[in-house]
Amino acid sequence: MAVAGCSSIQEATTVQVQSPQLNASAVGQRASFAFVPHLNREAAAAVSNAAFWQSQIETAIASTLQQKGYQQSAQVRKADLLVAFHVVLRQGEYVTVFDNYSGYTLPAAREASAGIARLAAAPNGQAEIGTLVVDVIDPGTKKIIWRGWGRADVKKTPEQKEIRRITAEILRNFPNR
Repeated sequence: MAVAGCSSIQEATTVQVQSPQLNASAVGQRASFAFVPHLNREAAAAVSNAAFWQSQIETAIASTLQQKGYQQSAQVRKADLLVAFHVVLRQGEYVTVFDNYSGYTLPAAREASAGIARLAAAPNGQAEIGTLVVDVIDPGTKKIIWRGWGRADVKKTPEQKEIRRITAEILRNFPNR
């Protein structure tokens, strides 16, 4: 989940997840998804292991959505749903936000609680805390129709199973096909 430096999620008891309910009619007959392109992937790779973590997070999200009956589309323009994700890493007083956002908006009712930086946990001494935010976007209206997030302590050893576990928890209330 962490992108800056060499951090990842650890198996921890301090995991928080928000997975809001979404009425299946909000998704309708949509069957495919694609990820919002990472416009900064090359630049990020030069200074961190961001490309590695983008790939790990995308794999976990895609696996969970496919288990729910959605198919990944190779063409962003033909996808029924778009998926974006954001990582917020807090280490002491420092907050790093990494995302692939490109101008999508939340419905007005959700804007008040949607600030990505506000999802960073309060400082926890020297412990690193990572937050993964997953957004599902209507490609026609360019509005976020669903947002879930998970937060956990992070450490320096990669734990892909924890990324998959937290991603599945984040998406647990996203409707099945």
